[in-house]
Amino acid sequence: MNRDPVLDEAIAAYASRDTVSNAQRSALETLAKWHNAIGAKDLEVLRGMMDAGIVIELPFNESGKTDRESYRVYSGIEQCCAFWTSAFAAEGVIHGISEVDLTVDGAGARIFFECRGHLTMANGRDYRNRYVMRMDLCDGRVLRCKEYYNPIQSAYAFGRPIAGQFMLDRL
Repeated sequence: MNRDPVLDEAIAAYASRDTVSNAQRSALETLAKWHNAIGAKDLEVLRGMMDAGIVIELPFNESGKTDRESYRVYSGIEQCCAFWTSAFAAEGVIHGISEVDLTVDGAGARIFFECRGHLTMANGRDYRNRYVMRMDLCDGRVLRCKEYYNPIQSAYAFGRPIAGQFMLDRL
């Protein structure tokens, strides 16, 4: 599996702290495996890491609305796999991440992961965004992911309308 050296370095630095518990180290290993599976576009690894009740939420999106009925929510393994399949088809070459910041709760059940991402979309558009992700874990599996990002950048890269009506041809 492809490894992301920037994430590996951030995880190693976090894990080297004297106060880090085994549960936190385990959570960091799960994050690395999840992120690297995304980078490798390895749907089967992701599927194997998902809790049966997994939910992926994208609360900040191109609609401009923040009520739950207006943003994308994927529930269950099949919906989440369909989401990743669609994302993998739209994404072209992943150039990597930078500016990683990690926080793991003491029980190793919740991770906050911030970074900047860069990729070239399959449509040729350059896509750079800043992400804040919350990942909840249960028994070593991913239970919930919330991904926050700049929806204007995403609308341009993925060719989605902003507020359901405005298309961007450049940023």
